[in-house]
Amino acid sequence: MHRADKLTHGFGLLTMVALFLLALASCNGEDGPRIGKQAIDFQLRDLKGESHKLSDYRGRIVHLHFWADWCPRCHEEFDDMGGAYQRLKQKYPDFEILGVNVDQPQVHVEEFVKMHDTQFPILLDAGSQVARSYGIKGIPCNFLIDRDGKIRDILMGWVDEEYLEKGLESMESISGQ
Repeated sequence: MHRADKLTHGFGLLTMVALFLLALASCNGEDGPRIGKQAIDFQLRDLKGESHKLSDYRGRIVHLHFWADWCPRCHEEFDDMGGAYQRLKQKYPDFEILGVNVDQPQVHVEEFVKMHDTQFPILLDAGSQVARSYGIKGIPCNFLIDRDGKIRDILMGWVDEEYLEKGLESMESISGQ
């Protein structure tokens, strides 16, 4: 390998490592919430203008999902989560997904929701204040919150029905219900 090729290869490897470390930190920054800690309460409006506070969902299991319509994986994820939400809601009636759109115009969010026939509440985080309080630096980003309002899991990246089901099963075994 030529010296220039070694430098290019080394730079590429270093870049990949840096991106990996950024991805690890991007969902839960230093000042963001932690597993086992109380989720930060917030109040946001949905697409109908109705107000939602996270603390209003106390006593329920909440999957808090930060997303944006420019995220290609979010499109696939919303298609999967729509059906999963309906099935899991039947099995776990106290389960809720809150989709938090990060800093996009409402008209874009409405178009996205129509395209994906979303059944769970979509909240508008205009100005990204809630996303910042949660340390979000990349999306999608997910928080699984128990009935007491404590964070039980944090996942940077997409989720599927299997992930949601496992999280709900683990919470059922913890609570003994």
